[in-house]
Amino acid sequence: MIWSVSGQRFSRFGLILGGFIFVEVALVGSVVYMAHSQRYSPLPDGYYYWVRGQYGYFKSTTNFNSALSRYDTSLGYRFRPNITGRFTNPEFDVEVRTNSLGVRDDEASHEHPSIVVLGDSHGMGWGVEQPDRFSEVLENRLRTRVLNTAITSYGTHRETKLLNQVDLDSCKLLIIQYCDNDLAENVANLDMEQNIGIDSLEFRAAEKQNTINRTYFPFKGIFLSLRWLINSGMQSAAQPSAPASTPQVADTQATKFEHAKAFFPYLRRVRERYKGPIVVFDLGVYNFPIVKEFQDYQAIHPEEAIHFVNVHPLLTRADYFTIDDHINARGHAKIGAALADLIQEKGWLQSQRP
Repeated sequence: MIWSVSGQRFSRFGLILGGFIFVEVALVGSVVYMAHSQRYSPLPDGYYYWVRGQYGYFKSTTNFNSALSRYDTSLGYRFRPNITGRFTNPEFDVEVRTNSLGVRDDEASHEHPSIVVLGDSHGMGWGVEQPDRFSEVLENRLRTRVLNTAITSYGTHRETKLLNQVDLDSCKLLIIQYCDNDLAENVANLDMEQNIGIDSLEFRAAEKQNTINRTYFPFKGIFLSLRWLINSGMQSAAQPSAPASTPQVADTQATKFEHAKAFFPYLRRVRERYKGPIVVFDLGVYNFPIVKEFQDYQAIHPEEAIHFVNVHPLLTRADYFTIDDHINARGHAKIGAALADLIQEKGWLQSQRP
């Protein structure tokens, strides 16, 4: 009888464990499938977007990867200078090489560049090999030196602070890649520079969390699923429903030109050191060009030699990673070619800085 009861318990435990293993294999296997095939069909749309929503819990990032980046008292973090390392996520495994400035570029580009690029992870070339980035496409097409100073998660505030460390005597063109998530940093530092938002202890804590994110442990997929279910339930319970008679009216006046109002002042700060042409384009939310807002704002508040380029019509879903929301090498190639054509058409590299 004892053996019979023990056998039944063992059988139930085996069934439960087998169920967990099946679910975990399905969750992890679906991510591997999407990452390697770069498509999610025939998986349901809802499941695909759920996986993308959970991506932040199992992805690695360059800014808190201790092998690639270090704490910086002025900028919060930056690449370690003169290193070669790997940056890996489910959809890519790429090399990262930095120069003495602590940006992802070679040392030759640091010496008397004709073009300087500012930006965040999109401009840095997240998930893309360095020779395939739009900045290297420009170098090859235009046969000139292009310095790419883009760093993950930087807003325009820190991008322009880093620019102060670059010798611009030879610079004939400045390219700024903007992203919608630059807004918070730009607004916070608009009137008076605030603290960098992270101290050395918080940076070390973020490094540890980044290590956890990129490390697989048994049943991690199930753990993330349960956490999502619990958080979703708590958020739903905490949100009171609005009375039916209460109209939901968007404050369009408060949000009109919000990106532009927080961005243009930084262009004016750049003008204190650099007087030549500036090209601005944005990447971030798919097919949602913030640059149109900049163009409308410039029509009312004109700035000399500022050129806004809408790159979104060039890009399709195939130019982005499937799970990750960054553009892939094909997207970089398209943007690099379009910018090279524009630069040649305008003749900016042939003209001298005023």
